[in-house]
Parts: sequence; structure tokens; C-alpha cells
Amino acid sequence: MLTYLLNIAFAIVATVLYIQAPWMYSYDYCVTLMTCFIAQNVLFFATNKRKNWLGFEFFFALSFFLVNFVYPVFYAPTERIYWSFFSFSFNDNYVTRATALAYFGYAWYMLGATRLLQLNREEPDKPTFTISMRQYLWFFGITMVAWALFVVTGGLAALQSVYAEGANLRDVGIYSYFNNIFTIGCYLMAIFLFRLPKQKWWFYLAVIAAFMLILLSTGSRQLAVSLALILIVGFSMYVYRFRWWQVLTLVAGGSIALFLVMTLRTEGLDPGAWQAKLAHLKLEEFWDIYEDLIVNDVNLFRLFGWAQENDLTWFQGMTLDIASPIPGLGGYIIAHSDVPPQMLHGGDLPSYLFLGPDAEWGTGTNMVGEAYRSFGAVGTAIAMFLIGLWVKESFYRAKDSVYWYLMSFLLVGHALIYPRAPLLFDPRLVTWSLLLLAIVMTITTHQTQIVNWIESIGKKKEVQQ
Repeated sequence: MLTYLLNIAFAIVATVLYIQAPWMYSYDYCVTLMTCFIAQNVLFFATNKRKNWLGFEFFFALSFFLVNFVYPVFYAPTERIYWSFFSFSFNDNYVTRATALAYFGYAWYMLGATRLLQLNREEPDKPTFTISMRQYLWFFGITMVAWALFVVTGGLAALQSVYAEGANLRDVGIYSYFNNIFTIGCYLMAIFLFRLPKQKWWFYLAVIAAFMLILLSTGSRQLAVSLALILIVGFSMYVYRFRWWQVLTLVAGGSIALFLVMTLRTEGLDPGAWQAKLAHLKLEEFWDIYEDLIVNDVNLFRLFGWAQENDLTWFQGMTLDIASPIPGLGGYIIAHSDVPPQMLHGGDLPSYLFLGPDAEWGTGTNMVGEAYRSFGAVGTAIAMFLIGLWVKESFYRAKDSVYWYLMSFLLVGHALIYPRAPLLFDPRLVTWSLLLLAIVMTITTHQTQIVNWIESIGKKKEVQQ
């Protein structure tokens, strides 16, 4: 109850701070916003009675802080621009008000995330459902086959060329579908790993780790990071509950490792090039190692400014996201629509505004900026509140439902990415993951009946012949 009351108070404070935010840069105002954000999270984790505090909320808060608060407080006052993203054109007068919008959205998300913390609702213990070894072997088999087909069809070579040779990240081929299935297979293996007997963990953990290392060697980080988050949270829930200092150590070590991958990924696997690159590496601020998250703040400023000059787009910007679970539907919509593609897909508008059409790479986006350009300030509060509800509902329902369990851990895996991603959480990943899980569960549950049914069909054909 205390957590809920505190977050009601912070939501009110955040609303007032947004309404009163100046239309020009104010260092003191940005510091106030950051202080409120930190205070709210410290109190949330201090008063939250959950036994295992490590989950989506923690990693999401960490990423949200880096994406939305570091630049206005630690970089904007210096007026130094040595990251290419901040050489893009945006109105400096929007920085403070857009940062206030970010905290406003976050405070309402937090209110949604605590709405279901009722006294009569106990924290979920271990799930009541089981995952059999037969079912897990299906996950493993699907992953291995999809990986083999991804490599054979040129997917791995294409992925390596994106960073080492500057190939277009948006290029697709038949390997793209195998990559989607491989990605989902990896998620299923990681999410359900700790539902297996302990003696079975190590082999499959080694397989997942090997895939993570291969992906990191190409310069691609998203799937590897997501799998790492899922494994860390799963390990903390079912094996060993991490302490604060251990989590901070993991965060620090992971941050340095990912920064090195980001720095060196354009050099391929050339140790000499790595050494030369590191020799000229210069870090002027502590926060520089988080560059890949911090630079997404520029998307918030640009989307906020764009929304001042244009009408709200409502759900138009989510059209292709909603259509993404159906192969080919997005392309059909683009071909038969008069609306520019960048207005139909969450995340494409900032890249278009900064880089123009047909850019070979993207700038990413900002979830609060996407909410604001779609629904305005009130809509941003509602959207972020609903996301908080969704996160908490997934957590509580995961105990009794294998599908909610999958959803809850998919959110965990994307906690660091979400603040810099479109508002609508990857519909294709969610839909395909749930569908593949349902297929495996159905086949393994009714395997005997299915085999008998197939055999009966074969016998009928033999009789007819």
C-alpha cells in the first residue's frame, strides 16, 4: 500500500513538473527531474515487498535513466558535441520540456506497475506448470535447425557484413525468416532453462552462451543482451538470489563488455585493428560507455518538436507493427497506401527526419517520444500506465500460465531496449513466440494421439490401394 501511495504522489508531482516545465533549457530544472526520478526508484525498491526485486522494473529503470536524463544533466551544459547523433538538428529549447515529458510518462508507468500490488495478492512463488524434457528438446531442436538454415542461406555472413563492411541492416532475404525462428527458439530455451532439473542445465546453458558469443563476435548485441537478462533474472529467481553489490558488479562488467563490442564491431575479427582502435579510444566522461543508450535522447527531442508542428498520428504509426505477425502484409500495406512508410512504422520517423529516405542505418527512437507524437501528453500518461499494468499483470499471471510466463520473461529480455524502442512491444516476436510455444505444447501433450492418427491415415490409404 505504501508503494502505491508513494507512486500516486510522484505521478501528481510529475504532472505538475511537466505542466510548469520551461520552453527553454534549464539545467536546474533537469536536475530536479532527475532527482525525482532517482528518489522514486529508490523508494520503490526500498518499500516494495517482493522477495526478488531483480526483474523488468530494475533494468527498465536503469535504461530509462540513461536514455532520458544523462544528456540534459551531464552533457547539454558542456555544449560539447563529439557524438555524431547530437550533431543532428534539434531545437535546444525543447530539451527541458521533453525531459519533463519523459519523467511524466515514467511516473505514470510506475503507477500502473504498482496498481496491482494489493494486500491480498501474494507474490508468485514457483510456477505451478511444468516443462518436460521432451518439450524442451523441441525448443532445442527448432533452435538448432533454424540456426543451421540461417547460416546455410547466408544469414550469418550478411550479419557479419553489416558492421564489418557497412552493409545495410535493413536488407532482408529468406534467411530473415530463419533468423526470426532461431531468435524465438533461443528465447524459449533461455526462458524455460531453469524449469528443467538442475543436472540438465549446464549443456543447454553452454549452447545458449555459445550462440551469444557468436552473435557478439559479429557486432550484433540485441539478442545476446536479451538472453543475458533472461538468464540473470531466471537464475536469481530459482537458483541464487543476487545481492545489490553483485547486481551492480554484473551491470558494470556488462556495460564495459558491450561498450567494447560497440567500439570494435566495425573492425571484424582483426586483433591488430582492435589494438589500434583501443589505442586511440578516448573517454571524456564516465557516461561515455553508455553512449549507445544516451544518444537516443535526441530522438525524444526531435519527436517532441515534430509533434508541436504536426497533428497527432494516433495509431497510424503502429500500422506496420500491428501487421508484422503476418508475413508480407506490411509490404502489401506500403505498396497500396498513400501514406509515407516512415509514418506507418514505429521508430522510422526519427531516422527519416535526421537522415532522409532510404537511409542505410537508423537512429532508433524513444518510447515516450513515440507515445507523445501519437497520442499527446494525456495519451502518453495513459499509454505508459497501461504498459505498467501489462508488466505487473504478466508477472502475477506467470505462476499459473506457461504463456504468461513466456510473456513476462520476454519483457525482461527487452527491458534495456524498450526505452529506445517503439511504444508497441514487438507484436511479431510476441505472436510468433506464443504460437510456436502453443504448437510444441500441443504436439508433446497429444503426441501419442497424433502418431496414431497419422498411422490410421496411412493404413486407410493402403486399404484403398
